[in-house]
Amino acid sequence: MPVSEVNEAVRQVLESSFEPLWVGGEIGRWRRHGSGHCYFTLRDQDAQIDCVMFRSDARGLPTDPDDGMEVCVFGRLTVYPAGGKYQLVVRSLEGRGDGLWRLAFERLRAALAAEGLLDPSRKRALPEVPRRVGVVTSRSGAALRDIIAVVRRRAPWTEILVSDCRVQGREAAPEIVDALERLGREGSCDVVIVTRGGGSVEDLWAFNEESVARAIAACPIPVVSAVGHEIDVTIADLVADHRAATPSAAAETVVPEFGALSARLAGLRDGMASALLDAVRRSRDRTEDGAGRLVQAIGVSLSRRARDLSLVSARLDALSPLATLSRGYAVPLDDEGTVLRRGSMFEMGASFDLRVVDATIRCEVGGIRNIDMRVEDE
Repeated sequence: MPVSEVNEAVRQVLESSFEPLWVGGEIGRWRRHGSGHCYFTLRDQDAQIDCVMFRSDARGLPTDPDDGMEVCVFGRLTVYPAGGKYQLVVRSLEGRGDGLWRLAFERLRAALAAEGLLDPSRKRALPEVPRRVGVVTSRSGAALRDIIAVVRRRAPWTEILVSDCRVQGREAAPEIVDALERLGREGSCDVVIVTRGGGSVEDLWAFNEESVARAIAACPIPVVSAVGHEIDVTIADLVADHRAATPSAAAETVVPEFGALSARLAGLRDGMASALLDAVRRSRDRTEDGAGRLVQAIGVSLSRRARDLSLVSARLDALSPLATLSRGYAVPLDDEGTVLRRGSMFEMGASFDLRVVDATIRCEVGGIRNIDMRVEDE
């Protein structure tokens, strides 16, 4: 028989003799080929077997296992005819307990923490009274019904916008990313809840995918993550601006309770009224004080101006011709009212008026006697 026929006969005998089975052991020499196929050995203390996991099945792994990790694999025994090698074709690989899922979780958490995406300082505050709440979840899930019931009870005026997506399975992560990006582009929501109900680690795994974590971090709207039950913690919870234990708790977090909001508004109203009364009292007191100071200032100013006026009046009186006349002087005036200041302005026999303090006397020049006005230089 040709070698190829021998190997093919052995393959058929081997595959027909064994049903698919679970095999436990340690991972060894794990290698992911560029094609996406994974090659490794499964070993215990006495023996090992070569294994292959083809790309279509390897895509479902949360991460590559470390060498030495205890795993259980499910597959079928076969022979690779071209090489004559006995091997196990693995369809499913699970770490003991949740080892593989936990390893993938810790690896991604460490990588995101190194980038600062888990830093509390980047968490955004949630709006106190949102007008519209976006919900990223399955439209047919119980999580959405819980959220709607809580919002209607606590804040019935709040609008809910559902961005429908799968929340479980291999296609869930890209759909969650698309649902988040739709709400971000629309920009009409004040806060977004990313949510689903409880389930196994595998059921919740879409919310531990790196693409979902980065979509939450990039969302321009504050995000609340509410995945699973209180004991479940996902990468989405760590990256989101706020984590809620359950979908109902998320709804209670994002919308205020009507009674509490009414009480708060009443308190604000009373506080504003009290502040307004205080402001009016202070303004009135300032006005009264200002009026008193203004009256006082006006009185001082009037007194000062009266004093100044008295001084000016005295000066005017001193300079007034009438004051001069009252001291016994008289002023001669010709018929045109011109003051006759010098003897040369009088003519013999001419008439003139002599103005005294209380009368005008008509006079006639009977004689002129000149007075020597020379003044010696000092």
